[in-house]
Amino acid sequence: MSTYPFDQAWDKERRRLGGLEQGLDPGTILHLEALAVGPGWRCWEVGAGGGSIAAWLCQRVGDAGHVFATDLDTTLLKRLSYPNLAVGRHDIVADEVPEASPFDLVHARWLLHWIAEPREALRRMVTAVRPGGWLLVEEPDWVTLFQACPSEIVSKVATLLWGTEDATVDAAYGRRLFDDVRALGLLDVESLGRVEMMRGGRPLSTHLSLSMAKSAAPAVESGAIRAEDLEEALARLNDPAFATMSAITMAVWGRRPPSGSEERK
Repeated sequence: MSTYPFDQAWDKERRRLGGLEQGLDPGTILHLEALAVGPGWRCWEVGAGGGSIAAWLCQRVGDAGHVFATDLDTTLLKRLSYPNLAVGRHDIVADEVPEASPFDLVHARWLLHWIAEPREALRRMVTAVRPGGWLLVEEPDWVTLFQACPSEIVSKVATLLWGTEDATVDAAYGRRLFDDVRALGLLDVESLGRVEMMRGGRPLSTHLSLSMAKSAAPAVESGAIRAEDLEEALARLNDPAFATMSAITMAVWGRRPPSGSEERK
């Protein structure tokens, strides 16, 4: 996995993840509902983070269902209490597919753009889906922040952090996700992007500002980013009068062919 600058021991990490959850959960839930996730389903939430979608899935699949929530750090996930939830530490790049598979649904959100080999991670996820089951993956494309942000300083800091060739994150992976999923031989592969006007001080802006504050420290220390530029960018993101388009979250889903099927779409 690429160098990941965040850790759940940071006192602001729950708030940072909470901003992303509040901003993205409504759209994710619409996708899950469209796939007809329901009672009795077995689900794997990969890179479950703070656990909001894992919790929703637990309630959705009911007592007859099962949810397996994994992450590199399970500190926050272990705070969830559902009888149909299992929590485990898992590295989607290095570890074998869980023994609990196959699953009716495998879902990951804002995970693969941190991974050096996202196609391999996708392949592992697909092997955990039962024949006829669904893969749903959501990944960002930050082109809106780099090229369409009305604040030059916010765009500058975001680009220096995540938009350069040596960045540890692939900020444009969302635009390539569809082709990577389609190459896996799934059926009924579809995609939809969602974006909103991100207002200063609201959840997605909070997530972005805390992400900047946490990951910029080495760049400030090295002189790659000026401390005053970082401070100005954070102030804009926390200003209720500020608004910019959020990163585009591209959702891609597809169904594993039934056993013995040679059909491809």
